[in-house]
Amino acid sequence: MSTLTLDEVERLLAEFSTPADLFAQVAYRKLALATHPDRHPGDPRAEALFKRIEDLYDQHRAPGPTVRSPKRTYALDHLLAAGDIADVYLAAQDAATALGAGYVVKVSRVPGGDTLLDRERKTLTALLTAAGDATYRKYVPTLAESFPVFDSFPRRVNVFLYEPGFYTLDEVHARHPVLDPRHLAWVFKRLLTALGFAHREKVIHGAVLPPHVLIYPASHGLQLIGWGQSVDTGCPLATAATRYQDWYPPEVVKKEPATPATDLFLAARCIAYLAGGGPAGPIPDSVPAPFARFLRTCLLDGPRMRPDNAWTLLDEFEEMLGQLYGPPRFHELSMD
Repeated sequence: MSTLTLDEVERLLAEFSTPADLFAQVAYRKLALATHPDRHPGDPRAEALFKRIEDLYDQHRAPGPTVRSPKRTYALDHLLAAGDIADVYLAAQDAATALGAGYVVKVSRVPGGDTLLDRERKTLTALLTAAGDATYRKYVPTLAESFPVFDSFPRRVNVFLYEPGFYTLDEVHARHPVLDPRHLAWVFKRLLTALGFAHREKVIHGAVLPPHVLIYPASHGLQLIGWGQSVDTGCPLATAATRYQDWYPPEVVKKEPATPATDLFLAARCIAYLAGGGPAGPIPDSVPAPFARFLRTCLLDGPRMRPDNAWTLLDEFEEMLGQLYGPPRFHELSMD
C-alpha cells in the first residue's frame, strides 16, 4: 500500500466535502498513517492534518440524525442550506452502510412550511411528467419521494437525487465576483430555456434567485430548484424570500398577479449579480452594451413593459450574441 504525501492528503480533504464521501474513497487507516506525527516528528502541518482526520472519522462513526419514510431511512450528513422555511441536507440512504451522500433532503422547519414543500412536490411532479424523456427534465431536480413527518406541527420532507458537480450562483459569484460576459451568455440562455418550459406549462417559478439556480460548469448545464414558491400563471406569489426582498419586481411587493415577466425580471437580476452588480443597481460596465440593453428591458418596473415570453426572448438573445461574438463556442468555466 503506497503512502500518501501530505499534499495528497490536503487535496483529498479539499475534494471531498463530507466525511462519508472522504472515507468512501480513501480508507481511514491510510489517511491516518500518512499524517501520523510519528512519521513527521515536529511537523505542525502533519499534526494539524492528523487531528483533522481524527475529527472527521469521529463524525463519520457517530450516529447522526435520520429521517424515515415508508421507503427508506435517510442519514442526514451535511447541512447545505438553511432557508426561510426549510433546511436542506446531503444525505445517505442508510447510516449503517455508509454509502455516502446520494440524496438531497429538504425538511420543512416552520409552521406552514409543509404547504410550500407540498406545492414544490406538485409542481415538480407535473413538470417532470410534462417533460417525459425530453431534455427539459434536466433543467429541474429529480424528486425521489415526498412524505409528511408527524411532529409538534405538520412537516414535509422532499427528497431529491444528489447530482455532484453543480454550483449555486452564490458559489459561482464567490469564486468569480465579476463573471466574464461569455459565461453570462450561456447561463442566461439555459435559464431562459428552463423558464420557457415552465411557462409553457403555465407555472411561474416565483423565486429565480442565486441559491435556486444551479449550474454545471463542465457541460454548461443548469437546474432550477426551489419550487416551493411557484404559482399558476396569473396568481400572486404567496411568499417572498426574506433575504432577497430587494430583488423582487414591483408586482410581487404589491401582491399583484405573477406572470412570465416576473420570472424574467428575477432572471435578469441574477445575471446582473453575476456580472458584479447589486440587486437594484445599474448593469455593470463589464457587460457589453447590446447585452446590457437586453437585461434592462427585463428590469423595467411595469410587467407589461417587459418581455413576457422566454422563448421569443431566447431567439432574440441568440441573434444578438451571434452579432456580438460570432458562432457559439464552448468557454470553460473553472471553479477550482
